[in-house]
Amino acid sequence: MARALVALCRGNPVTARRRLGLSEALDDDRAANAELLASPTMPAGERYSGVLHDALGYPTLTAAARRRAEAAIVVFSGLWGATAPADPLPAYRIGIATRLPRLAALPVLWRPAMTTALDRAVAEVGAIDLRSAGYVQMYRPSGDAAGRLVDVRITGPDGKRAAASFQSKYAKGRIVREMLRAGEPSVDRLLAAASQVGVSAEADGNRVVVRLPEGWGLVGSETGRAQRSAARDRA
Repeated sequence: MARALVALCRGNPVTARRRLGLSEALDDDRAANAELLASPTMPAGERYSGVLHDALGYPTLTAAARRRAEAAIVVFSGLWGATAPADPLPAYRIGIATRLPRLAALPVLWRPAMTTALDRAVAEVGAIDLRSAGYVQMYRPSGDAAGRLVDVRITGPDGKRAAASFQSKYAKGRIVREMLRAGEPSVDRLLAAASQVGVSAEADGNRVVVRLPEGWGLVGSETGRAQRSAARDRA
């Protein structure tokens, strides 16, 4: 996959950007892909950015919380599979829905290896699933692992409709941060972390529903200002 991505990005820039869903303004990302096999690396926890990862703030966690993150967190990548915060990664950009030339869809390519890599660990210790829909396709637990995966659903105020993408990602990052600050991740700590960041959460068997108040996490809203201020106080 990496070789295919490099070849694509070293070819026609317009074709590469179209495949990757990038605008011309983001051509630096295409150029980074073209050199990824020879690029310098940094830990994945520092490399990844965006709403969720910025809210998690891995680089600003205490040493103890970072150790917990490195032992417990698995971030799914369309290019690298299952990554841990300490894994060294070069700069790259590829969405899970990207179709590389002459290859099957990324989730299809990854599914057998991910099942082999993760089923035993999930069966033994369980896992809290915060993945978005595209990454769910990369790995579906089988056998004993299927009963140990706790699905987390982020909803709006009515508890039915999914929360807006920004709010959902922000909530996941904040909740994981608070879990890691408190100790080893668990459903009980997830529920406590949700309360701590100002949202409600209820567990029902192998599912947790996190309900966000109206405007939660959005810049300019009352709940957004309040919880951002609280985050600064606890940083």
